[in-house]
Amino acid sequence: MIDTHWPPRRLTVVYDDTCELCRRCRHWLTGQATHTELQFFASSDPEVYDLYGDLPWYKIELMVVTDTGVAWVGAEAFLMCLWATVRWRPMSYRLNGWALAPLAERFFHTLSANRSVVSGMLTPHRCETGSCAVPVPASSVTQR
Repeated sequence: MIDTHWPPRRLTVVYDDTCELCRRCRHWLTGQATHTELQFFASSDPEVYDLYGDLPWYKIELMVVTDTGVAWVGAEAFLMCLWATVRWRPMSYRLNGWALAPLAERFFHTLSANRSVVSGMLTPHRCETGSCAVPVPASSVTQR
């Protein structure tokens, strides 16, 4: 049977907005050219709970859901995010192939299991000015 809903028109990415690494990944994805519309929801958003709160991995793992309701979680969700981008789609196919899929899955699970440690090493990244640029401390700027 042919899936008439493929490719999806939109992917909803549900990420942990309390995680600095997750927020930075979201920011990176918003700057990528995509084949498919990406919509981002913080897992703390009450609307997201109403939509996906009954899924067992809600608030535990990265989640990507198509406009038709097909969902991916964890490493597979990460690969779907890459698949949506123009630049990284070919890499998503390679990382999902028989040779690299186990490595990609181990990498994602290791990163996910240690994201609080990684987040702790990152300075908070806020987009209040609209530029989303990480400010350079005045002490590191050389004046002549």
